[in-house]
Amino acid sequence: MGVAVVILNYNGWQDTLACVESVLASAQSPERVFIIDNASTNDSVRWFRHWAAGNLEFLLPELGAPDSCRKPLPLTEIDGNAPAPATAAAGVFLVRNSANRGYAAGNNSGIRLAVQWGAEAVWILNNDTLVDREALGAMYRRLFSKEKPGLCGSLIRYAGSATVQCRGGGYTNWWTGLSVLDGAGEDIAAARLANPADVERRINFIYGASVMASRTFIEQVGLMDERYFLYCEEQDWAYSAGDSFDLTYAPDAVVYHKEGGTTDFSRKKFSIRALWHLTRSRLLLTRKHAPMALPTVCLTLAFAALRMAWRRLLPSGKNP
Repeated sequence: MGVAVVILNYNGWQDTLACVESVLASAQSPERVFIIDNASTNDSVRWFRHWAAGNLEFLLPELGAPDSCRKPLPLTEIDGNAPAPATAAAGVFLVRNSANRGYAAGNNSGIRLAVQWGAEAVWILNNDTLVDREALGAMYRRLFSKEKPGLCGSLIRYAGSATVQCRGGGYTNWWTGLSVLDGAGEDIAAARLANPADVERRINFIYGASVMASRTFIEQVGLMDERYFLYCEEQDWAYSAGDSFDLTYAPDAVVYHKEGGTTDFSRKKFSIRALWHLTRSRLLLTRKHAPMALPTVCLTLAFAALRMAWRRLLPSGKNP
């Protein structure tokens, strides 16, 4: 199974290592795991080296990840600005980028290498996720069960909760620019009852916290659009493919998400910076794929941003 896993890190080495450990514990092993460091400022690279050398065993159980691999283990470092080797053996790789150019550009560093080195599929994970042992295999099987294997999503639930964040992906309304994640807020037991084919008919993008892309999709559609610094990259990827590829949902691929750990934005945590990036990305997405909807999207996003800020900034208990 030629699957490469790409996990982007920016100042979140603890979450990243927990995610890597859970991936390495998968029942079906990935061929390569790429840790992409986007010029972290908190010594993340040094901690990755300590982990590979076997000096951080005590840390991982506290983060809820299994001790899935024996250490020391080889950690091949790659300069993100230098020409990459033509090929490399299976293993764990640390790609060091010299600047933080955002989510799309960072992940592209790993996607590019994975495809160059022959991966059949690339699994992109947020670093604030943990994956079930069967998730990789379930996604791979569902992705390649289709005539036009494109993108595949997971059943994502909030870490430490039975509440679902997303079934595979969601649906974006072009006229408002707003998106709804399928199954959001449902109990995990209820969410599992959904027919995957029905979910696939409802969604028009795969949620980016966990998305597996086929090699053919990447080669034909291209890498993620690096104009998106944060947010909407996965929507743009799906829309750029049109009807040429299938969007699929693997209900047996369970992923646990610590919401906001990657982007600093969640249901419970407000960030002006994250809100700015979200608004900017939604406008870019609209201008690129549905320019006729820009006037209504601008009005909707302005109202949504003000309402969100008002609710987050009011003292607790006084929200309208």
